[in-house]
Amino acid sequence: MIAVVTTVLVAIPLVAVLGLPRDTPLIDAAPETVAATPEVVEKQEVKPVTVAGPDLDSFVENSTGSQVSFYRISDGYRTGTATERFARPALSLIKLYIAAYVIEHGTLAEQYDAITMISSSSDKVAGQLYRAYPDSIDEVAEEYGLLSTRAADRWGFSVTSTWDAVNFIAQLLEEDPTHPILVAMAEATPIAADGYGQDFGTSVLPGVIGTKWGWSDKRDLHSSVSFGENFVVAAAVTGTADDLTDLVEFQLKDEIEEALED
Repeated sequence: MIAVVTTVLVAIPLVAVLGLPRDTPLIDAAPETVAATPEVVEKQEVKPVTVAGPDLDSFVENSTGSQVSFYRISDGYRTGTATERFARPALSLIKLYIAAYVIEHGTLAEQYDAITMISSSSDKVAGQLYRAYPDSIDEVAEEYGLLSTRAADRWGFSVTSTWDAVNFIAQLLEEDPTHPILVAMAEATPIAADGYGQDFGTSVLPGVIGTKWGWSDKRDLHSSVSFGENFVVAAAVTGTADDLTDLVEFQLKDEIEEALED
C-alpha cells in the first residue's frame, strides 16, 4: 500500500499561479465539463463510496483521485494539482457552507448549533440545519464564487473541490479573521461527534491554526482544509486518513516553509 501511495504522490505535479484574485477561474468551462487528461485518468483509483449514510455510487464519476490546493495570502501565490477544480464528494467540508448561511440568516440558537457542527463535525446538527435551510449550500456557493460546489437533496450527497474550499476560507479570512467559522475550526474537538479522530491531513502542517476535516462512513474518502496566518490549504484523497496526511506532507513542504518565512 505504501508503494502505491508514493507512486500517486510523485505522479501529480502542482501547478503554480501567481497573484490571481481568489474568484478568478483557471478554466472557462464549468468543472463538470472539463475532461480529465489520459495521464490523470490513468492514475485514478475509483471506488464506490458511502458518505454520511446512503450508498453514493453516483459519486464515482466525480472521484478524481488526489486533489491539493494551496494559497499564500501575502502575495496571492497559488499552486495545486491539475484536478483541484473537479467536483468531488464534499464530505463534511460542506458543513462550512451550511454554517456560513446559518450564521448569517439563522436564529441565535441555530447559529450556535452551526458553530458546534463545525468544531465537532456533527452529522445530526448538519441534517437539522440543512432541512431548515435547504438553499444554504447553493446560496453560499453563488455568493463566494464556488464554481465546483453543488447541493443535493441531502447534505451528504453534495460536492465541492479543494479549490472552492480554499477560496471560501481565504475570503472569510479577508472579511473577518475572527469569523465564527474560523474560530470553530481553530477550536475543533480532538474527537468528532461520531468518534473519529480529527488529527490528520492538512492539520499536521506547521503553522496551522484551524482545520475542518471530512471522511466517508467507509473511511475510504478523506479531505481537509486548514488555514494559518499566511496560507490556506485543502486536500482530498480516495484513501485513508494516513494517505491524506502523506499527500499533503509530500506535496506542500516547500510551500508551507515559504509561507511561514514571509
